[in-house]
Amino acid sequence: MQTIKVRLKTNPYNILISESSADFVAAFKKVFRAKNIFIVTDSNVAKIHLKSFSDILKKAGFQTSFAVIPAGESGKSIASLSSLYDKALKAGLDRKGCVIALGGGVVGDVAGFFAATYMRGVKFVQAPTTLLAMTDSSVGGKTAVNTSGGKNIAGTFYQPSFVWINSFYLATLDERQLKNGLAEVVKYAFTFDKNFYDYLQDVLEKGIIGADEFNYMIFKSCSYKARVVEKDEKEVTGVRAVLNFGHTLAHAIETFTKYKKFLHGEAVAAGMLYAAKLSLDLKLCGKETFLQVKELLTAAGFVFNFKNLNALKLLELMKKDKKSVNASLRFVLLKDIGKSISDAEVKDGAALKTLKEFLRENK
Repeated sequence: MQTIKVRLKTNPYNILISESSADFVAAFKKVFRAKNIFIVTDSNVAKIHLKSFSDILKKAGFQTSFAVIPAGESGKSIASLSSLYDKALKAGLDRKGCVIALGGGVVGDVAGFFAATYMRGVKFVQAPTTLLAMTDSSVGGKTAVNTSGGKNIAGTFYQPSFVWINSFYLATLDERQLKNGLAEVVKYAFTFDKNFYDYLQDVLEKGIIGADEFNYMIFKSCSYKARVVEKDEKEVTGVRAVLNFGHTLAHAIETFTKYKKFLHGEAVAAGMLYAAKLSLDLKLCGKETFLQVKELLTAAGFVFNFKNLNALKLLELMKKDKKSVNASLRFVLLKDIGKSISDAEVKDGAALKTLKEFLRENK
């Protein structure tokens, strides 16, 4: 068992990395005394993990009810959120109850937003089942749903009471979903730590990743994110912006393709490669740094094919990104592996020129 403390001033909590359900129950009882638990999951996870997860809680003396939202980005909607309010009321969830997010990033985002707003806030626990959620979205308190206008338009910051990461769940993921999560893992290497980059390059090139390697990736990723969140919980000072490396173009790609062609991690991988190319074109980094980004993404299994993407439309979507200020483009860019610039303003013309070249080179 490993524990990472997220030392926030008002809502500190622990990230528990353990395959033991006894560890989970013990941690749960420390922060939660009432008996009423409302589990939010998606249609895929429900088939595999819902019963066994619910049984763990029932054996510990808790009363459980649940709601299932559609799997994928289609479940990250106002409609899903509305259905949770109705189902929770029917289940008798009160203000002393607890919401558990059992699933990937979409489930965590929706369940967290629901917990933050149901009866003005109930306790919330993250139990991520995907590599992406384990290494990124379950930590930090960001919650949101998408609207017709874009990704994460409606949301809030709402920290969990704790996070339970059980890497056993990774055994049920297919190769594409594992690769999806690796995008967020390599993000930390690009922006924080050259030594972590070297480790990932070695492991991914060998192509053999077991429980020990995954647990190490999870621990390192969560540790990096926890330290950033402690310094800038709600994106006030700008410190937290570094976590958005690759996400400006990623969100535009997801919105443009209506969340149907690319998984989030696939879009982030594309966004990181574009950001590295933009860094090179702006002479912020050398060609070696760009090639190192490309090499690690290739080692992680990412192959880019951007047919039918429109550079001008992607540019307009990027200008609507929540990180933009007065419609000016803002990016996280690289100076070197492990060294980044968190809030770089880039002229439309420069961003578009690089984007057109990037799309042309990756058809």
